Amino acid sequence: MNRVDSMRKLVEVSLFVVLFVGVFIGLMGWQAGAAHAKDGDLIWRGVIEATPGDSQRLGEWTVGGKVFVANNSTEFDELEGALVVGACAKVKYVESNGNNIADEIDSEPAYECKGSGGDNGGDDKHDLEWRGIVESVPTEGRIGQWTVRGRVFTADSRTEFDEDEGPVQLGACVEVDYTVRSDGSYRASELDSEDFSDCRDKDDDDDDHERYARIDAMPATGFIGEWTIGGVVYAADSDTDFEQEDGGFRVGACVEVEYVIGTPHRAEEIETESSYKCDGYGSDDDDNDGSAGFPKGKVYGVIREIPADGLTGQWLIGSIAISVTEQTKLEAERGPFAVGALVEVKFYTNSNDENIARKIETKYKSDDDDDDDDDDYSYGKEGHAYGVIEEMPNGGDTGTWTISGINYLVTTRTELDDDDDDDKPLAVGVKVKVEYRVNREGDRVAKEIETSDDDDFPSQAGHFKSYGFVVQKPAVGINGRWIIGGVTFVADQTTLINDRRAVPAEGSYVKVEYRVEDGFNRLKKIETHVPPGAGDDNKVGSLQAVNALVAADASATGSVWVIDGVGYTITDATALNESRGTLTVGSIVNVNSYTDADGTRIATLVQGITLNNAIYLPAVER
Repeated sequence: MNRVDSMRKLVEVSLFVVLFVGVFIGLMGWQAGAAHAKDGDLIWRGVIEATPGDSQRLGEWTVGGKVFVANNSTEFDELEGALVVGACAKVKYVESNGNNIADEIDSEPAYECKGSGGDNGGDDKHDLEWRGIVESVPTEGRIGQWTVRGRVFTADSRTEFDEDEGPVQLGACVEVDYTVRSDGSYRASELDSEDFSDCRDKDDDDDDHERYARIDAMPATGFIGEWTIGGVVYAADSDTDFEQEDGGFRVGACVEVEYVIGTPHRAEEIETESSYKCDGYGSDDDDNDGSAGFPKGKVYGVIREIPADGLTGQWLIGSIAISVTEQTKLEAERGPFAVGALVEVKFYTNSNDENIARKIETKYKSDDDDDDDDDDYSYGKEGHAYGVIEEMPNGGDTGTWTISGINYLVTTRTELDDDDDDDKPLAVGVKVKVEYRVNREGDRVAKEIETSDDDDFPSQAGHFKSYGFVVQKPAVGINGRWIIGGVTFVADQTTLINDRRAVPAEGSYVKVEYRVEDGFNRLKKIETHVPPGAGDDNKVGSLQAVNALVAADASATGSVWVIDGVGYTITDATALNESRGTLTVGSIVNVNSYTDADGTRIATLVQGITLNNAIYLPAVER
């Protein structure tokens, strides 16, 4: 062998060794960096348009027109090819302080970026994640309904299946990438097998501790780092699970943290929870009912099921299971307990996660059989909203009006009022307040439309407000489809919720802030309120003053109305009804109210009445 051949052979061997070592290290690195999926991530797919620079990973990436920030916690997966400009990529990310923080950037096959911009054909722009055990599968093949940890997902011909950790089958641990469709159902974009330990019940780990408290501080970008929860510091790392089924993470949100004791404590899981889990541990006169030491909550909802024989046993209030015991106080002063009645339930949640009723009171029965042409107040059917007129009928006022993405039926009985501002008549582009009722067909019928001003609208541009009764909500948490006042809304893990007054359920009265996106109404905030007419006190008296004004302004919210010497706070959720009498100083009115935690008397409903009319108070059929 000559010198040239020897050198060539040496080079070939050296190259082989380098390639082998490189591949080995690459594979080890890929395994070490395998994504630990979190329920807190959003997902975006698209073509890479810009990277931080040659051989750079940290910094700004532009994928499908959206900018993401990669930091030291970001993981990169190039199994399907290099992450370079022009390649197809999937980004798992979280939104924090206006930035999109990438938890993981994965290369994807080119066909996944058809119609790039994150929509994968129109469905994946708002992908979320869910992890759990597969509880049921389609009867044949893989297309159809899959149940994973109690939630039903639909797989179609475009759903991907990743079985790197084992087969995706009944009993397997899987991660589901999914989207919330406009009808509120869940479409599975991808089902990935996971190590079974990722689905373990952390409550079974003897080293784990848990507590409920509110977030005092959290990482400025992403979720990895130090969290201060209830005054205690916890460290979250890439193995921490994040779940936002009961609203998004924010300072002040109630969370359950599962942790291992250390310096600082290491967070195993951080999960948003209903407010009462953090605030409901106070003592009261009824602690001898077994509730001492357990979180106490309240819900206003419609009775869906009651025991067939007697009242002791399990009730279904909306979609919430409530156990009634011999110690439960039952008050039916406003009518009998029956399916369809709206009730107030005070309950506690025991160590087995069972909801035990402490007290149940009937409030009224929703007016399911109400005459659509009745001008009186319809309990459980009415609400109001603030929005911008987008469309009006041609050739007259009656017909369908579209106001901030919601249709309202205007009839000859609808009061159209633009007298408050002669320079701002009712027209396309004008801001208005709408008082409505829901008819038998589930449509919003406008009772009154009047011009409004900027003070009645959310501070964020493009956001609108609506108040109404919950007809349908997701069975678990808040993510998914809601029907409120006959209109469909969709919530996801970016939706914020304020449920300090009551846990939401079917029959609850809520204020929502929403934005019209992708052709449907996406919820930004949900806030529960005491339903109009469901307060503890009813009173008939003379309206004597409205913030000392000479005449009442029926749109004056945040003011104090004096009725027979008692001051009542009027909030933006208070229902003001003039169907049987005006709301002016000197008028006779019926006011329903409750006393808030700070001692303020809040009016839920104020109705004008005349002395020659019967007084209609909320009641269940007797």
